[in-house]
Amino acid sequence: MFSPHILKITDNFPENIKQDIDNIIHTLNYSPIWQTIEWQIMLGETGYTNKSFFVGVYEETKLISYALVEKRDIGWGQTGFFCIGGPIIEDESSTSLLSKTLQELSLQENVVFIQIEPLSPSILPDFKTDSYKDFIEKHTALIDLTQDDESILARMKPKGRYNIRVAEKSNVEVEQVSYNEENLDIFYSLLGETLERDGFAANSREYFQTFLQYLETYNLGGLFFAKREEEVIAGGIFVFYKKTALYYYGASSSDNAKRKYMASYLLQWRALEEAKKRGCEIFDFLGISSPDESNSHLAGVTDFKLKLTNETKQWPESQILVLKKYMYILLKMKKVVKIWRNTISRL
Repeated sequence: MFSPHILKITDNFPENIKQDIDNIIHTLNYSPIWQTIEWQIMLGETGYTNKSFFVGVYEETKLISYALVEKRDIGWGQTGFFCIGGPIIEDESSTSLLSKTLQELSLQENVVFIQIEPLSPSILPDFKTDSYKDFIEKHTALIDLTQDDESILARMKPKGRYNIRVAEKSNVEVEQVSYNEENLDIFYSLLGETLERDGFAANSREYFQTFLQYLETYNLGGLFFAKREEEVIAGGIFVFYKKTALYYYGASSSDNAKRKYMASYLLQWRALEEAKKRGCEIFDFLGISSPDESNSHLAGVTDFKLKLTNETKQWPESQILVLKKYMYILLKMKKVVKIWRNTISRL
């Protein structure tokens, strides 16, 4: 007998359901940190989400499928539900009830749509392939950490191996540092240089403050610095959760006199070594450009990441269930106009 459960995620979320979630994630080859209660609480503290909910299906006392959904502002006073890295399906026969329960919650919360970004090819009834905004890049680069170091190095491009050696011979040193305001300032300053160079948008300093505190509190990784002669010239935020290590954010100096030391390459290698020590089996670079996209905004970082591995993966497409069709169409049109204006302004 299947039974549905809906709970709002708060600081006093039931420990037994946390354990049920932990148990089901433990069975997966890829550990999606986005589908954990602690991650959802962290997001709420950053202000990026209004609310988060646990929607699960139990068979008697066993959790067999669930989704953690985030309620986010999408403009014009409207909100949408986003399920990043989920839902997690252990028993395919539970998908109909999970979909129905998600729809009931969505009507209660008056959202425009429910969007899911699964990491497995499961399809929920009534959902169709589409997305309003993807949070997970559909193409990524991975490293299999169950290999020995020699095998990992052998699968890198020669330039990747060479750049690691350049950094080592240039006396670059990498260390994980504790979260404090001084270290956050150093990282955020380097991030500013990186964003100006590569044309990306940045999260707020307050977001990184909350994020790093969360990682340190739960011993899930944190901030790594690459230094030469005591000067930080590159930094990265890495997440280590069960079987999966994530290269979440990176930053480096734009000064060519410092970039020649190839500190970012050694930074990745040392983070990879730490991931292996922690028992991770997959190192995910979190996003590269599609092979079919020649002018991708990810072209630069893709070149960097693919020097360090030749293994790539394509995640399943996002799926969406629209509950307010006319509002959804208007919001999508608004996004298209915004993109068009931004494109014109850069010409």
